[in-house]
Amino acid sequence: MMHMGETPENLWLADLWMQYRDRILRMLSLRMPAVLQRRLSVEDLLQETYLACGRRVTFLQAEPEVPMYVKLRRIALQTLTDMERHHLAAAKRDAMKEHSPEDEAAVADAWAHFADTISSPRTHLERLERQAMARRVLAQLSTNDREILELRHFEEMGNAECAAALGIEQKAASIRYVRALKRFRELINHENPYA
Repeated sequence: MMHMGETPENLWLADLWMQYRDRILRMLSLRMPAVLQRRLSVEDLLQETYLACGRRVTFLQAEPEVPMYVKLRRIALQTLTDMERHHLAAAKRDAMKEHSPEDEAAVADAWAHFADTISSPRTHLERLERQAMARRVLAQLSTNDREILELRHFEEMGNAECAAALGIEQKAASIRYVRALKRFRELINHENPYA
């Protein structure tokens, strides 16, 4: 039984949101700049994304061949962009001056964890060395390589979702991923040939 103010679309969206909420939260946590997090929590951004989804139900229900996570992700990234414009372009205190060297730590830690999955650490010192190596390798990867690896490993997207998010065929997404992973491993091995 529906309560007052509830519509079939609202119930559909609420059910849908519960299926994908954790994935959207994880993605936003990785993508949200630390400088924006000083103004807005990731949970607040997640709530703004849900509200934006409520305004875009028609978009979410269209094109059933496009994976739902990809549609939700698109709305979440647009919401993130809107919030960056609102908070970082505001004529208030300059948020960019609040930037600190630790701002890249979350992304660097994610890449370090990825490096750890390629070869398991034996000691804490080796782990720290691999983290530094992962940061150096990250700087050498192309944007396309970083993007496909982030989608597959950090956002845990499958090949079909990656293809839809990137606007390419599934076979092309698969090839891009394999090549990016190969380049990442080659750079890691070049950095540490005795690993």
